[in-house]
Amino acid sequence: MPKQLFLKIFFGFWFVTVAQMAAILVLPKMLDSSLKVDPKLNAYHQKVAKTLQKSTNLEKTIKRLQHKMRPPHYLKKRIIKKRGRLDSIFVVNENNIGLKGERIPKDVYLALIQLEEKPEQRYFHYKRWGVYGPYKFEHDGQTYSLFIRDFEHKHRSQILNFLKENPWIVLAIAMFISAVICGLLAWHLSRPIRSLDRSAKRLAQGDLTARADKLALRYHDEIGQLAKSFNEMADSVQSMVNGQQRLLGDISHEIRTPLTRLQLANAIHRRQFGDNEELTRIEQETETIDKMLNQLLALSRSTLSGEHPFEHTDFSFFMEDIIDNARFEAHQAQVELVNDIAPDITISVQWDSLASAIENIIRNAIRYAKQRVNFSAYQDADNLIINIIDDGCGVDDDHLGNLFTPFYRVSTSRDRKTGGTGLGLAIAHEAVKRHQGNIVASNNKQGGLTVTISLPLTSHTRDSSN
Repeated sequence: MPKQLFLKIFFGFWFVTVAQMAAILVLPKMLDSSLKVDPKLNAYHQKVAKTLQKSTNLEKTIKRLQHKMRPPHYLKKRIIKKRGRLDSIFVVNENNIGLKGERIPKDVYLALIQLEEKPEQRYFHYKRWGVYGPYKFEHDGQTYSLFIRDFEHKHRSQILNFLKENPWIVLAIAMFISAVICGLLAWHLSRPIRSLDRSAKRLAQGDLTARADKLALRYHDEIGQLAKSFNEMADSVQSMVNGQQRLLGDISHEIRTPLTRLQLANAIHRRQFGDNEELTRIEQETETIDKMLNQLLALSRSTLSGEHPFEHTDFSFFMEDIIDNARFEAHQAQVELVNDIAPDITISVQWDSLASAIENIIRNAIRYAKQRVNFSAYQDADNLIINIIDDGCGVDDDHLGNLFTPFYRVSTSRDRKTGGTGLGLAIAHEAVKRHQGNIVASNNKQGGLTVTISLPLTSHTRDSSN
């Protein structure tokens, strides 16, 4: 595949450099040539000067030539009616005085002034027309200078002369053109990259449906190839994750059958031979395995299924049963549960999954608390903030980032001896993610653990079909 991105960058900057060099080399020549008179036009003006030189009556000859070289029709309507009659020919003597003391027009007067600085110049351009001259001729022993207005052609020097008199404008134009070209090139290259960046962030946040959009895919260069590779990678990741979750659910479901048989055999053996320590141990382990399987199935359903719809409800009402059940468990564990929920908070929830998530976190807090668990919920801007705080032994900072990973257990105080399987917080994390929320754990000043859940209030939670 050709390095098209390299070529775009190379030719873009190369074009800007060549254009600037061309402007530097060509523009001065254009500015100099703008003041030169066309040879044919110069010959015609010389012919007019010779006509005046050979005339017997200079004034009559000038009037005859004025009539012949009258302004075009459109100037008669637009200018002559406003400013009076516009002549094409003007003759001044050696002292720059018009014939019979006639008033010299402004443009001819300005040409005379410019001639003092640039005596070689033969063309002077003004707003509406140009002035050619001076063409020297002699008549009756006196030397005269002929100036001819050019009504027919708008000479290109109108712009070029302006640029020559204002070189900083040339520099500004060159910088503007190069800035536009470089800006368009940068926009052309950065636009699909920004699109890919948004898709990558969505994928990193757990949205397995994130893909590079059409904007990046329609580029036929390395960026387009990168977008295609990104989509292939996202397809593979989604396939592997979904396959892993399905396998987890299938294995959990299949293990239930032999586990049920084991529980049944244990019950029959107890009935026939009575209870003993070994049977009690077997029963405890089978109950632990059964609990773990239930949580595995819940985790699998939470990840793959969206069968439960979202519904709007008052958060205080949503928490009533959860808090009542938690108070009962806290009383049995001799722990105080303090509840503080701000009123009038409406949220869209997937009832069962979010209830199970919050209940798991509160139950964990009660299990590890020494004396007290605080539950609070309040609105902060467009988010619902939920805090579950216990006064237990907390968790080492090294383990905080892995608490929501399936089967992850802290090896010191929060281990399996307390009844944990390492799945409760993982289930809670999946439920919160389905609500487009965020869940984090941190150690608090009381020495225990604080779990904070942030749920959006204004935007609808992710559609169940995702």
